[in-house]
Amino acid sequence: MESYSSDHSSFLQTEIRKIKKIRNAGIGLFIAMFLLCYGFFFYVFLDKWAVTSDKLTFFYRSLPLLSTLFVYFGVLFGALNWVVYAKNQKFIIILRGLNTRDLDIYQRYTRRLVRIYASIAPYLFREHELIFFPFWGSKKIPISQIHRIETRIIRNHRGPDSFRIYFYNEFSKIHQVTMNQRGAFDFLQEQLLEQNPDLSIISKNH
Repeated sequence: MESYSSDHSSFLQTEIRKIKKIRNAGIGLFIAMFLLCYGFFFYVFLDKWAVTSDKLTFFYRSLPLLSTLFVYFGVLFGALNWVVYAKNQKFIIILRGLNTRDLDIYQRYTRRLVRIYASIAPYLFREHELIFFPFWGSKKIPISQIHRIETRIIRNHRGPDSFRIYFYNEFSKIHQVTMNQRGAFDFLQEQLLEQNPDLSIISKNH
């Protein structure tokens, strides 16, 4: 890990602490949803078990269903917790490995956002490449491979707008990313132009 200045080190530690706090809140929410979903069926079971005359027979008849529901909800919410943890952990590891220049880019990125809490950025600049964080895993694209980008603002009259960027190499589309903040959308274009002045940007909303 690179040796940072005190300001960069303080910013990084604070950012990681905030990201972990939101990650833990998300995991806690899924655990609460698991308890709520399974608790509902268990409450129904107890309610019917209390009024039945043959409690033992009713228990053994209900046990397979209760066990199946427990496993189903356990696997579902356990998988969601694992995805949240793994995705956050991958982002934190990459964030910790940024050099001073790239950490400064990330810090300028955060200043462009309007945010109540820290969350995983949709992209990071690292050593002349872009790293994206889709729902599953991550994707790296060398900036030198990006010949043009196309942008689109998706209007949503019932909620906030979405901002999408399509990335193309010399021959075809190689990736796309959707953001929910204009600051992240504009910053990505500006930073790409700074590192690659020959980049072509095409707006699909015109």
